[in-house]
Amino acid sequence: MFGKSRGTVAIDLGSGQVKMLTLENGSGTPRIGALGIERLQHDAIVGGEIMDYRVVVDAVRALRERLDIKARAAATAVSGRDVIVKRIKMDRMRDAEARKVIRWEAEQHVPFDMDSVSLDFEVLDPESDGLQMDVLLVAAKMDLVETRMRLLEEAGFDTAVIDVDSFAVQTAFERAYDHAAYGSFCLVNIGREISNLSVVEQRSPVLTRDLAIGTRRFAEALVKELGIALDEAETRLRQPGEMDAASREALKEPIESLVAPVERARSILMSGETSQGRLDEVVLSGGGARLPGLGEAIERRLGTKVTVLDPLRAVAATAEVERVLAEHGGPSVLAVAVGLGLRGKGL
Repeated sequence: MFGKSRGTVAIDLGSGQVKMLTLENGSGTPRIGALGIERLQHDAIVGGEIMDYRVVVDAVRALRERLDIKARAAATAVSGRDVIVKRIKMDRMRDAEARKVIRWEAEQHVPFDMDSVSLDFEVLDPESDGLQMDVLLVAAKMDLVETRMRLLEEAGFDTAVIDVDSFAVQTAFERAYDHAAYGSFCLVNIGREISNLSVVEQRSPVLTRDLAIGTRRFAEALVKELGIALDEAETRLRQPGEMDAASREALKEPIESLVAPVERARSILMSGETSQGRLDEVVLSGGGARLPGLGEAIERRLGTKVTVLDPLRAVAATAEVERVLAEHGGPSVLAVAVGLGLRGKGL
């Protein structure tokens, strides 16, 4: 999960869309060579779990053929209830020794049967000489990992990397903004059904959680209030413009469902032993980055600056790429895909 993705095709399998891109990593700024976004039928992927396997395989294969992608190596990411990311402390030891005991350490922190999970870890403070070391532990259910690999294989790819959505977003953010290396940030990637929340301090993950809320909850609130179809509600959220009072009122509950966890994450950050004692910025990404009223509600509650991640700051893109993105919610929808593509350059 922490591997390189040099020369790979980035594939973001979201609940509402499949996004596929290639990055041309030459001597200069990486450039998006091909980009495609394919909408999925409702409930093909639910909560990070593939429910209609054949529909998703066909969508990935169709994008590969339409974009005329010849490369086989692919990087993708997972999230949801079958993925656990936790920062833990272990007695300091060499990497080889840590690999021998990580399974026992994971048993203390992961609520899954160890025989059913794929484990990985990364030492966050390798240069420290303390008696203990900070370790980022990642556990994903084997079924989830194997299904992703089988799906990509059927679509014509070899799986080079399986990352975690939150880590891919962090990569995109850190490559796009120089100040990402120095402060404390809450990154919130809002998908259709899952939002990935991570707190990062000086590039080190402090907290990573997946929230069972996304743009669908917002759309369903509009459906209930306005009596419109779900597709129409989702279109309105992608291009909201000025919303009437009834719509703004209907969105208060789902907005609170996202603001509250951000507030709790800030509290955890500020109470940590190594924390700077502040949250510098909340960074929104994904298809819900510009949900009406969300950014304003976070700023009002936390008194913290809120920005929308633009992953195109880290890569070069043609006018055609920008046109495609404008039709699908803007550059922030590519946060995971760009992060996956950038994993192979300089990391």
